[in-house]
Amino acid sequence: MLAQQVPLNSNYMMNRLAINPAYAGELGFYSASLSYRNQWVGIEGAPTTQNLTIHGPALKGKLGFGIIFLRDVLGVSKENNISGSFAYKLKVKEEHHLSFGISASAVFASNQWSQVVTTNANDDVFSKDSPQYIFPDFSAGVYYNTNKYFVGFSMPMFLQHNLDGASKNYAIKNDFKQYNYLLEAGLSFEVNKVKIKPSILSRYLPSSTFQMDLNCLVDVNNFVGVGVSYRTKDAIVGLLQFHASDQLILGYAYDHSISKLQQYNNGSHEIFLRYDFRYNVKTFDPRFF
Repeated sequence: MLAQQVPLNSNYMMNRLAINPAYAGELGFYSASLSYRNQWVGIEGAPTTQNLTIHGPALKGKLGFGIIFLRDVLGVSKENNISGSFAYKLKVKEEHHLSFGISASAVFASNQWSQVVTTNANDDVFSKDSPQYIFPDFSAGVYYNTNKYFVGFSMPMFLQHNLDGASKNYAIKNDFKQYNYLLEAGLSFEVNKVKIKPSILSRYLPSSTFQMDLNCLVDVNNFVGVGVSYRTKDAIVGLLQFHASDQLILGYAYDHSISKLQQYNNGSHEIFLRYDFRYNVKTFDPRFF
């Protein structure tokens, strides 16, 4: 058995630490995010993902720290991931920052084989659940941020693990063909007091395919954000954000499938909550990225 896949979410634009450890502390204040994603509604055993993230700066912004609690369920397979992120930041020039990040994770994985319905009720393979696996993983990234644009590159969860189905043993495998390479970039500009934020995110897995998100988010009066995303060969995503206060942001994303799975599911739903531990500042400021 081989593990593992990088969980997909559509609200990463509001919580980039989920895809790049170099983002830790980048906002300049502490921030906590909570998200829940129900993917491919209507397909039995489709993925569900819950994510809790907390991160912030230290030493006057020279360092960043973060922690992520991730739960990912796909059919009878479950993973709980606890990650700690560290970022070192350099001030290139005024309002220009370069950050290097690394994340270490403890992954708790299991498979509930007894829940699988088989044609043979006495099938020994599916008569009992798998052991609880506990194995390490790592992520790395770099992030360059200004008040006008950003560029980021990361490799999330790049170790591969061969799991022994009969015991808790595993073997770590380092295969560059199984690395997930993520490259993103975006900019921000204002037209008649309306902020427009186009961005892209590309995902490349050498052993599989190349995928790209084309995003555009529009902020109206620092109160409501609306956007759309096109994920190649997969989905069209609608985004909605509501700024309940200077500190609290609510978000929702709906993915409409355009792949071959379109006729079998009713789309994907994702809700998002972010609370910023700061005061007397507007939610959308030059450090939004």
